[in-house]
Amino acid sequence: MKSCCFTGHRNIPAEDIVSVKFDLDITLRSLIAKGVSAFYCGAARGFDTMAAETVIHLKKTYPFLKLYLILPCKGQDVYWNESDKKKFAFILSHADDVQCLYESYNKHCMYERNKALIDSADICVCYLREKTGGSAFTVALAAKRGLHIIPIAGTGGIESELLSNQLNLESLEFE
Repeated sequence: MKSCCFTGHRNIPAEDIVSVKFDLDITLRSLIAKGVSAFYCGAARGFDTMAAETVIHLKKTYPFLKLYLILPCKGQDVYWNESDKKKFAFILSHADDVQCLYESYNKHCMYERNKALIDSADICVCYLREKTGGSAFTVALAAKRGLHIIPIAGTGGIESELLSNQLNLESLEFE
């Protein structure tokens, strides 16, 4: 089974939202046509939420798709606004499986979640605008582990820097 994970920023600029949604839909349809049927998501706000919602929407057309959530810890939405909490609850209710790595937040849980996402996938679809932070680290680690990286609209060429090893994996900071 071919599988795909997602990583991206929590904040998507308003001018990127339409192009990111469109590019995500087209990209996932293309991956499905090539045999990808399992999608792994960390269910964070922003790009993760958008990716999970896209998979849920596509499941109506492609009922064989599976959405697997890998959560860093229980209660990850405790400080989110009501709108984001509702989206999170919707995603949880439509997931085929939910794995929660830790009982509560700790300084390693996000990193461990990102590693688990990469370990589950052959392909990493990313929305990346910054050279530092958790998303940049995850893309760099995915590339280092040999995953095929697919950037989504708005990425701005940063992925090419990561993939050409211009950034040192160990120097990247977490979000």
